[in-house]
Amino acid sequence: MHTDLKLAATSLPRGQLQRLQDARDRVVVCLQGSLWLTQEGDTRDLVLEAGDEVRIDRDGLTLLNALRDARYLLSDPATPSSGH
Repeated sequence: MHTDLKLAATSLPRGQLQRLQDARDRVVVCLQGSLWLTQEGDTRDLVLEAGDEVRIDRDGLTLLNALRDARYLLSDPATPSSGH
């Protein structure tokens, strides 16, 4: 599991939607329940269960929808590293 997460867990009741704008390189960690994640311009839809994590790989709108009552962590924005 991702260990450098600095934000408190966010609760998302079943059926609720969370909109994330331009969240590239942030990591979503599902702590409890089930989350459906989709990103603007991406044909993949992901379902995260407790213990799953995913790095958002594009800017634009990312949607998180709670399929069951859920709790998740969202990492701080990644700091660009020099030389890469």
